[in-house]
Amino acid sequence: MAIARAMYFDSDLIILDEPTNNLGVAETQGVLRFVRNARDTGHSCVFIAHNIHHVFQVVDRMVVMRRGTIVADDLSPKTSSIQEVEDVITGEHLAA
Repeated sequence: MAIARAMYFDSDLIILDEPTNNLGVAETQGVLRFVRNARDTGHSCVFIAHNIHHVFQVVDRMVVMRRGTIVADDLSPKTSSIQEVEDVITGEHLAA
């Protein structure tokens, strides 16, 4: 419903907090399609998610938080692999 409202009111900023949780495959793909379309038409989207595969499909830039603190804000799916981002999320990059 909130996504429909954002589309109806043509919001400049759309904040989605775990929008794909508890959705089936078709519904999830619909949400990801909406986010890509919103991004491609000039809307800013904040996409909060734990599913890194969904994140990689729709974002230009990633911010990783751990325990309420930003630990990385310069990650991009164009320059970082899923494994590299997972290492930042878990703190494994600090052990290297």
